[in-house]
Amino acid sequence: MIKDFLKGLVFGSVVGGSAGLLLAPQSGNDTRRKLQQNLEEAAATQEDLNQSIENFSASLKRTQSLVTQLVPDLQDSLKKDIEAFQFQAEPRINRIKKQAEILQEHLDIPETTDRSTKD
Repeated sequence: MIKDFLKGLVFGSVVGGSAGLLLAPQSGNDTRRKLQQNLEEAAATQEDLNQSIENFSASLKRTQSLVTQLVPDLQDSLKKDIEAFQFQAEPRINRIKKQAEILQEHLDIPETTDRSTKD
């Protein structure tokens, strides 16, 4: 499928270029000069693109290396932070549970005093 597309692209380019050269309103020398300039610009653009791709590839490799190094350290750090939080929170949670139990006991005790004597 890609081969067919590339064949069509090359064929279309050749036919279009030929038609453009034959039907061009400029002289042959002007057309060749313009074509030369366009080819030089295309070559420079291709070199810039290749350099950009190389730079991107190198940056990507550095980033992957950095991530590979940092992720385990980050995981260890997060694990230690969670353990420290649990260690600090556990006694507080236990105190809250005990206080809740005491409050529940107070709420469950029926009144033993007579209200009519209070008034």
